Amino acid sequence: MTRPEARDATLAAQGVPSTPGPPRHESGRGARVMNPRVGPLHQWGGLFFRMYAGIVAAIIVALVVMVRMSTQRLPPQALDAEQAAAHAETSGRELEGLTQGLQWLIEQELLSQPRERWGEVVAEWRRHFDYPIELRAQGEVLGMNPPERVRQRLARGVPSAWMKSSGVTGDRVFLALPLRGSEQVVVQELRLGPSPERAIEFLAPETAVLLAVLGLAVLALTWPMYRHVTRLAATASTFGQGDLQARAEARGPEPMGHLARTFNDMAERIQRMSQEQQASLQAISHELRTPISRLHFALHLARETQEVAALHAQLADMEQDVDELDQLTEELLTFARLHRDAPPLERERVDLTAMVTELFRQLAVFSPDLRLQLHAEGTVEAEGSGRYLRRALGNLLRNAQRHARSEVHVHVSRDAAHCTIAVDDDGPGIPSTERERLFLPFTRLDDSRNRKTGGHGLGLAITHRIMQAHRGQAWVTESSLGGARVALSWPNAQEVRGDKR
Repeated sequence: MTRPEARDATLAAQGVPSTPGPPRHESGRGARVMNPRVGPLHQWGGLFFRMYAGIVAAIIVALVVMVRMSTQRLPPQALDAEQAAAHAETSGRELEGLTQGLQWLIEQELLSQPRERWGEVVAEWRRHFDYPIELRAQGEVLGMNPPERVRQRLARGVPSAWMKSSGVTGDRVFLALPLRGSEQVVVQELRLGPSPERAIEFLAPETAVLLAVLGLAVLALTWPMYRHVTRLAATASTFGQGDLQARAEARGPEPMGHLARTFNDMAERIQRMSQEQQASLQAISHELRTPISRLHFALHLARETQEVAALHAQLADMEQDVDELDQLTEELLTFARLHRDAPPLERERVDLTAMVTELFRQLAVFSPDLRLQLHAEGTVEAEGSGRYLRRALGNLLRNAQRHARSEVHVHVSRDAAHCTIAVDDDGPGIPSTERERLFLPFTRLDDSRNRKTGGHGLGLAITHRIMQAHRGQAWVTESSLGGARVALSWPNAQEVRGDKR
């Protein structure tokens, strides 16, 4: 047998219950009970919600900060007299220089017309200008409260300009053109801006704050995931290089935690399969060594013998060894076909009572003194693979036949959820400390090599895998007859299909 730790790993890989007695039924082979609300889709949905909520919160915080900064940086609504005068004078001079040519053209055009037509000409211009232009009396213009410098220029009949208001959204500008020889003034109202340079200059701090807050929010939301993904990738690389004990850190934000746990489950299964394979290879080599050694010895004796009777006896022994190898090969193939990742068995309706009766008839030929008794309430039918259920029950009966003193009882029952078969014998029984090992491949609890009980130790391992393929379980308890009870149980509400395996 393998070392204790390898044996325990192989035991876990086989899915053998760690305590005697009927185990809890699962919904599938190696199935894990999981709340569907905490499944992968729900966890990814939670991640999306956290990302969305975090970014929205960051935008709100950034907007609050931007508004506060903008409020503090906006120019005051009212300037003191000295500042207002300086601002008005500077703005007015710039505007007068920019509009000097336009004012001259307007003045020349109007002065070339009769005075009584000035109003009509300005009205015609208004249709083509994209801003208000009108003819007003000089007193009316002075009533618009222009700066003192503008008043003086108007009094001298000089074209003037002043900025009525200025802000981030643009400037409101008035142009006043006194017409020589009259009290009329051409007034134009312009709305300028905002200029790109001013807008960029004004919004640059707020934009920087927005980008900084969003960047920090995205970093805070994605950094834990990045860190765990990096660690998981490193663990996967270590595992791929042959360290089958490498495991990911399962604690972390979802769904990274779920991903790490899924990886660990996969790694655990791979490690167990590897350990199981190594243990099985060691056991197979041991099982093959004995009959092959006997064959070599028989061949050596056959070459040296001169007696026909002795030669026939040696050939009979060799044939028995070949049959043993053939039986071992068949059991190994069956055991391999029933691995965890094999396609599901396709089922049919099976008469369990008739199956037990037929197996009793076959068993009675080899053990005529053994009392065989069936306990069942009428005909018990179940859904399953008839071929493999027959193989599993046959293994249990042969096991009981080898160990029973005088009688074997089979109990067949079915309730609303499960079908159960229990085989009792009155043999020496199985110690509770050894019951876990019973379903391991190549396990013989007597540890003898003299074949007094026969078999290769694969029968109950195959039975256990057949139950796994039926989404059921196999377990060992103490029998009321004084020996061992080996029981099988599987769900009976299965889809009925023809068996192809």
